[in-house]
Amino acid sequence: MSVTAALATLPLSFPEPGHVSVVDGAGEWPAEVRRALDSGTDAVVVVDPGPAEFADLLTAPVIVDSPWASNPVIGLATPRFRAAEGNRIECRIIVAPDADLTRALLAELSLIRALRGPVRRLTVQHRSVHALHAEGSTEDGVRVDFSIVCTSAVPTSACVRLLTSDGSVELQIPSGDTAQPARLITVGPDGAVLAPTSYETGHRATLRRLHDTAPADRSTDLNHLYDDVQVTLAALAAAEGAQS
Repeated sequence: MSVTAALATLPLSFPEPGHVSVVDGAGEWPAEVRRALDSGTDAVVVVDPGPAEFADLLTAPVIVDSPWASNPVIGLATPRFRAAEGNRIECRIIVAPDADLTRALLAELSLIRALRGPVRRLTVQHRSVHALHAEGSTEDGVRVDFSIVCTSAVPTSACVRLLTSDGSVELQIPSGDTAQPARLITVGPDGAVLAPTSYETGHRATLRRLHDTAPADRSTDLNHLYDDVQVTLAALAAAEGAQS
């Protein structure tokens, strides 16, 4: 389900579709955002944005629809990931063979930011046309192993696991093309606990957040995205420099 189609599933109290512009995050999406804002739209939703220059938009009313971080399960998962006493996170995503790995890595950073906090250090260990592996750490010192696998053998998905001394917190997010629910499992001495499921797409959750967020607070997404872009591009540039 696309973002535009998801608008039809929301209550009538939601703003008219004509007052919300949806921009594809591929390519030069900041230019599309500027055009939408100049046309008088109330807010803009950017879907799966890739790295770009948008410093002049940091105060604009823009909501980011991330492939993984926008899933409605994040509201339940964040408290569990932040409360767990662990020092290592494994984050793996499966993407299509023709996926942009830089864009996919940025989406991973957005996911970890939502669950645990911003990634302040990132080092790319391996990159090819089929995969990418990187290591980093969050602001509070938790190590993160990032991996991206390009394949058509299985559907796109994301998996995050935080290892603790007596178990783990595991999150599995399916493709956002359907409302198939994510799975959040907490494993401890007493066994595994599955969190309540939510049959809602990340697109719809993004639009609900747009409706519930005050206009003055809608610049938070782009500020966070801007920081993650800088970390991603610096890591990729360092990896290319090491190979040359």
